[in-house]
Amino acid sequence: MPPPQKKTKVEDEVPRATVASAVVSLTNWMRERAAEAPPNLLADERDDVVVLQLSLRRVPPKPTTKPHLLPLPHPVVAHSAASVCVISDDRAGSGSPAAAPILDAARSLELPVSEAIPFYALRTDYRPYESCRRLAASYDLFLADRALLPILPCLLGKSLYSTKKAPLAVDFTRAGWPEQVHNVLSSTCVYLRSGTCSGIKVGRLDMEEEEIVENVMAAVEAAVEKVPEKWANVRALHLKAVDSVALPIYQVVPELGMKIEVC
Repeated sequence: MPPPQKKTKVEDEVPRATVASAVVSLTNWMRERAAEAPPNLLADERDDVVVLQLSLRRVPPKPTTKPHLLPLPHPVVAHSAASVCVISDDRAGSGSPAAAPILDAARSLELPVSEAIPFYALRTDYRPYESCRRLAASYDLFLADRALLPILPCLLGKSLYSTKKAPLAVDFTRAGWPEQVHNVLSSTCVYLRSGTCSGIKVGRLDMEEEEIVENVMAAVEAAVEKVPEKWANVRALHLKAVDSVALPIYQVVPELGMKIEVC
């Protein structure tokens, strides 16, 4: 008989059995809801996604809008039904390939990129709020040339950024950009902004429950490493769907007098 496997640090804090039980309860509820109502294609969040909710004791001292990538053993986005949109930099002198070659290369490498939109077209065709909202609802993930990231928030507004679909950076001027795309698609991300709550996508309803459990364990371990003070600053971890209750998988007793932010 092989010796029992030693528990990792994350399993000391978040028992795997607790995560497994929460995943089963949540996915059962999601399947029942899906059977009762059709999906809302224009919703801000897909309603078949499992989210790990990270709650901190204190606001990060240096909040940022830049996402932290968290590698997952079972990608949430990189699957046959995924829809990924690339925003290419077609400005003069950018050194970045045009949208069409990017799309052709991605398809030849079997990367799930559905569309590539030149920056010029984004400025002209997607200025109205409703157009931006429909664009956000049409894709699971957005990738953008790294040089465009500073100017995209003013152009796209809250349609993408308030729905946690902010474009992720890829340097398309480098020959190895397909590997960058692969790394992004194999990860989820966490935003440590000016609040104490963050949502991390860790699974889909069509995934095996054990795959979601493994993703949760990996995401918890990677996310805590990005948190200032690490576990000492983690107040709670929950699993939830878009409209479900939040199921606790880790929780600490609040400090006396500590202000609790409702996620």
